Amino acid sequence: MRTLLINAPYPFSEWPTLPLGLTYLAAVLEEKGYEVEILDMLVSKFSIPKVKEKIREFKPDICGAGPVTMNYPTALRAIEVCKNLGATTVIGGCHVTFYDREALEEAPYLDIVVRGEGEYTFLDIVGGKDLCDIDGITYREDGEIIKNPDRKLIENLDELPFPARHLVPISKYRAFKAGCDMITGRGCPYNCTFCVGHKMVGRKPRFRDIKLCVDEIEQIVYDYGFKKVNVVDDLLTINHKRVSAFCDELLERGIKVKWTAFSRVDTVTKELLSKMKEAGCFFICYGVESGNQRILELAKKRTTLEKIRKGITLTNEVGIDSLSSFIMGLPGETKETAKESLEFGKSLGNLYGFHILSPYPGTEVRERAEELGLKILHNDWLRYDANQAVTETEDASAEYINRVVKEFNDSIEAAIERKEELKKQGKLSKRDEEEIELGKRRMVAWQILKNDYIERHGRFTENGEPAELLIEKLYTLKTVSSILTKDQVAEEIRKMVEEGLLDYTKDDSSVTWFWTNIGGEFVKQKSRGARSS
Repeated sequence: MRTLLINAPYPFSEWPTLPLGLTYLAAVLEEKGYEVEILDMLVSKFSIPKVKEKIREFKPDICGAGPVTMNYPTALRAIEVCKNLGATTVIGGCHVTFYDREALEEAPYLDIVVRGEGEYTFLDIVGGKDLCDIDGITYREDGEIIKNPDRKLIENLDELPFPARHLVPISKYRAFKAGCDMITGRGCPYNCTFCVGHKMVGRKPRFRDIKLCVDEIEQIVYDYGFKKVNVVDDLLTINHKRVSAFCDELLERGIKVKWTAFSRVDTVTKELLSKMKEAGCFFICYGVESGNQRILELAKKRTTLEKIRKGITLTNEVGIDSLSSFIMGLPGETKETAKESLEFGKSLGNLYGFHILSPYPGTEVRERAEELGLKILHNDWLRYDANQAVTETEDASAEYINRVVKEFNDSIEAAIERKEELKKQGKLSKRDEEEIELGKRRMVAWQILKNDYIERHGRFTENGEPAELLIEKLYTLKTVSSILTKDQVAEEIRKMVEEGLLDYTKDDSSVTWFWTNIGGEFVKQKSRGARSS
């Protein structure tokens, strides 16, 4: 039984990282001996012909995808192609978990929806178990939509093999200088009205073995070559004793890795933050959401402005960079509360930014929208990217919310431009210079990836040094030359070659460049959960 998993693209602003959910699914299938491949179109140009080519080449029996709301329509386009070419089609993820019947009604080419945690549910489907006996699915049979009971959450997460990262184009993610996502546990005890996390992975935290987590970090760093790890637990710092043990394990093994985390301001202490910094944590994202206490209460955030300020002050004192993440347009938002959030963010002394509320299926803000005074304007899922208003409140129209966030983002752009001027004058700090340079290089890498420039422009029949031919060609492209100088482009390409991300073949008549990948039997074996200790 062959399975193809499709990673649909989403906007650059969402900071692309390896598809953790799909690689977990793939690892479980591989562990049971099934043949599985991943078509990753996040770090390449999305096209229907590319999907068709992959299906005809691999000839999958089952095709699956796990989109979030904003790339759900794009995933469906790929799934329709799969169905037309004879495959059984499956979609899972947070969007369809709470939109299962609607998805099947809207998409006649969709066969099965997987709800909730998908690893063992998808394994049952691929293994040929009768659909009527598989918990956690909604499916179509004889024109009728059938919803089976929910599947129980996985009790022991240590049963799961390491994600099958060898199935995605590692070299492309490293070229973009992306961090590699991983989890140390699942579950969130909070019930924020704008989030479905607790509904997807449960309120009770389920933790993985600390040594196994650090084994996985070793694999990410030493086998796959990533220099940064993103710990994407909904709330890493819920258990201080466990986080401390995690840090101790990293320190005892001497693993030099920079890592990031998500947290709440009221779950950190100076002692914990200091230990995290010592073990390599350099950045924390805090969900602050609003600078107005009433809005925090309506959102069931269960925190206060005072706690927010205290948590961020502690983080600043320890020396960990952090981001205060706000949501504009929550229930109760007014022109005045929007201003309060802007002023509050500015006063905290760390980075801060604004997303715009998207009422995703399954969220309380969607289910109780009218009661909460929230008007949902449409269900154009492509616009549910948290960067444009799809709702409004009585006193804060969509136009107003969009304008406020745009003005804020414009001010950030202006600040970057001022830094550029200071850099030219030699008045910018080394750290700021490095941040500007990194941003430019990532943007160029993203243009190269999303436009398939290596695949489209990496073949040469003329004579010349291979790297110089590629550099010359890339610099003719405005999306590259408008961002970096030719010398900078040359430096970036040569770094990619030195790191083994790009390579070429050469014969008497041509040179062809291509993206490499990291893999091999050693990495595949370790991805199945083998411990190094």
